[in-house]
Amino acid sequence: MPVRRLTLLLTFAGIATPNLAQSVAINPKQLPLGDGKYTTTAPAVGWIYACRAGMNGPGADGSTPWIDEHAHTFDLTAKPSVQGHVDWPQHKYTIQLEGSTRRILTNDLPDHATGNFPISPSDPAFTHDRNPNHIAEQTLIYALPTDPTVNAQPACLGGGPIGFLLSGVVIFNGLDAGGRDAVAHEMQDNCQGHPQQESEYHYHNLTRCIADPGTGHSNLLGYALDGFGIYGVRGEDGRELTNADLDICHGHTHAIQWDGKTVVMYHYHATREYPYTLGCFRGTPVRDHPKGPPGNHRGPPPDGVPPYPIAWLQQDNELLSHMDELPAC
Repeated sequence: MPVRRLTLLLTFAGIATPNLAQSVAINPKQLPLGDGKYTTTAPAVGWIYACRAGMNGPGADGSTPWIDEHAHTFDLTAKPSVQGHVDWPQHKYTIQLEGSTRRILTNDLPDHATGNFPISPSDPAFTHDRNPNHIAEQTLIYALPTDPTVNAQPACLGGGPIGFLLSGVVIFNGLDAGGRDAVAHEMQDNCQGHPQQESEYHYHNLTRCIADPGTGHSNLLGYALDGFGIYGVRGEDGRELTNADLDICHGHTHAIQWDGKTVVMYHYHATREYPYTLGCFRGTPVRDHPKGPPGNHRGPPPDGVPPYPIAWLQQDNELLSHMDELPAC
């Protein structure tokens, strides 16, 4: 069978074909714009499989001179960052392994400094995005499987957290509330984070404030809410990955380091191009603990996302009562 035909068949089936695809070097001055690249019907490589169709929420509405609408690209190096240096000594983030469950508790405050939010009128970023939200402590508890299973059908991504990074901060998908490329349009700080209307600090792409040293395969940098790991931008041979190397959910399968062992399993990779982290869930996602500060509960999960098991609620209520006593990760 010709290589091109085989590639098309495997891609249609949702299987990554990294050995057949030739990656193209990513130029930060000409990143492909992800505006409108989401679907609610079937996932596709380089797109986001979203749980809802209507996206007309508020977002940044200022000028975007770093975006080339004609070429459908943007220059990330020309985009300003939110100024400021705010430390968060209240940062709390723990991971506990309990049998087949990885239990995470985080207050969503990062282990790195952030910019000043709300964005000050004196900040040049204010011209492009008048984000009025501030950063506040959250109470987020997750119970993820340590041995997640790849499902026959991928699951869609909601508009809130789709995972979290080892800084203790949640990560959202690559879209803003209007269905545009959030990294291209919205103002983030120097660590690629900003708060939304419920004061939840979050990323839309990989933060530069988590180190990923070395020349080989990238380190584990976080977990998706289906339990699979999120690794950095380098693949097995140390080469930077692009969408062409990954499947419809932005991942692939090979031997990786997982909980101190070398195992062959599926995992996601971050890339410098949209959709940046996940395009969909390969496994079954869980949702965060329904308790916490006002606004922390986002209502019922999307179709296909199971409710939070009552056994976990009973255990986690005890954790919540001692949250201030937990050591920082």
